Amino acid sequence: MNCSVAQEMLGPFFDGELDANSELQLRVHLSSCDPCKAALARLQWLRDVLRSGGLSYRTPPELEPRIRKSLRSDRRIFSNWRLLGAVAAAILLSTTVGIRFMQLKTSDGLEDAAISSHVRAMITGHTTDVVSTDRHTVKPWFNGRIDFSPPVNDLAPQGFPLAGGRVDYLGGRSVAALVYQRRKHVIDLFIWPAKTGQASGEEARGYNVIRWSHGGMYFVAVSDLNKTELEQFKNLLIR
Repeated sequence: MNCSVAQEMLGPFFDGELDANSELQLRVHLSSCDPCKAALARLQWLRDVLRSGGLSYRTPPELEPRIRKSLRSDRRIFSNWRLLGAVAAAILLSTTVGIRFMQLKTSDGLEDAAISSHVRAMITGHTTDVVSTDRHTVKPWFNGRIDFSPPVNDLAPQGFPLAGGRVDYLGGRSVAALVYQRRKHVIDLFIWPAKTGQASGEEARGYNVIRWSHGGMYFVAVSDLNKTELEQFKNLLIR
């Protein structure tokens, strides 16, 4: 990990938002990099300053009586503004609830989590823990690292060669991440056991995501590859 990548990760690290693997890599980098440690210390200093109250402003005690007197001078205007405020709050609340309800109906967050894991792997260069095009090497590598045995397919004859795999974290658990290639595009295929699954496909942040269940496993494929070829990749896996 270089300093440029490390400093981009300092904010998420400081807020406790990094996954365990990324946090470990960052801590190793910080142990030997004084500039990055200093940048982290500046973040801590800034938080301490903001929490100290030194930037806050206390209103003078005579301001409250002046405001109350001004409001009493025209109760009608005050009442109208209060009514408008109540209406605006009701509209805002109903809109927020409606949007949140739609989000809950249309997504459980898996697509966004999968994209984040894919992007993080690409940025850090940690796309694989085991590098091999041989499925008989990649599949046994997961033994003892996760609590299931993922299916590993050789799709090189169809133009999707296996590049390796890694352990990642998605959907609240450790998952197998198989890495395939299509020309210069990287495909992350996340796999874990699933009782039920709902197939879906969507595009977000410039990436295509397809998810499905098959043979007792749940699959999420993420890539910047076009959706047609990503669907082709999926169909090769389930045939």
